[in-house]
Amino acid sequence: MEMDVAGCYVMIKCVCLVIEKQDKLLLVQARNRDKYYFPGGKIDKGETYKKALQRELNEELQLDIPESSLIYMDTVVGEAYPQENMQTELNCFYTTADVDWTTVVPSQEITDLQWIDKKDKHLIAPAVITWIEAHQQINRIRQENNLIELVPYNEKLKSDLNHIEIAISDRQFTKTPVENIELAAHDSERHPTLIYNHEQQCVGFFTLHEGQGVTPYTENKDAIFFRSFSIDKKHRGKGYAKKVMTALPGYLSEQFPNINEIYLTVNNDNVIAQQLYEQCNYQYVGTSTLENRPVYILKQKI
Repeated sequence: MEMDVAGCYVMIKCVCLVIEKQDKLLLVQARNRDKYYFPGGKIDKGETYKKALQRELNEELQLDIPESSLIYMDTVVGEAYPQENMQTELNCFYTTADVDWTTVVPSQEITDLQWIDKKDKHLIAPAVITWIEAHQQINRIRQENNLIELVPYNEKLKSDLNHIEIAISDRQFTKTPVENIELAAHDSERHPTLIYNHEQQCVGFFTLHEGQGVTPYTENKDAIFFRSFSIDKKHRGKGYAKKVMTALPGYLSEQFPNINEIYLTVNNDNVIAQQLYEQCNYQYVGTSTLENRPVYILKQKI
């Protein structure tokens, strides 16, 4: 930590880009320092996290990464490097941009850019090691508890999406994942999302719809519509649907911090889904029609 003029300790706040490939991370080495760390750096006064990361990636790797492609992952606090007796807060992002990392040419301030095995901790800066250990712990917990992970869709995940099999009986209630992706390609307010289990198998799908998607059901501009929820028929009966509904408020708080209400509709003859949403504390709001079918409107405050 650094000390301000009043003698109070201040955390070094940074943003960084996490690029993973199996058990390796793409890390940078600056000014011939011994340790490698994530691309990124300190946040300048008045900068948003994403703007700061864009600037740092341009300065370090000569990359122009679209702000819309930067997705927040998590935040860890670890020992600063190379500063001694200080700590740094790493606000971590990944990018959905299609970058050929083999062609990246670092700027002069970066003396090396390479894939480092997570096991080679003697080469890695302390705060990055903290991030690695935190994620290893999360993965262990996820495996022990059969937890799920919600991941914003991007083109790199197309193969996973195409392998989702929707039961014929479900198609009367919802569009297929592929149909949803096609709709999202022409509507920036739609956010397709994949569901992964602890074995990194894609087990389901849903769409989050802002703006015009939720306006038929509420005047709250900070609400979002949860729609087209499907679990792969190969993975039905394993409790994934309830795990998704339980994880959804936390996921929205991370990805859409302005959202304070979730709205959804359920067909009036889809009794199983109605029971699920009731168990997850969704409240009945009213009735409507969706695609010419009668539906109940439900909501939950975040």
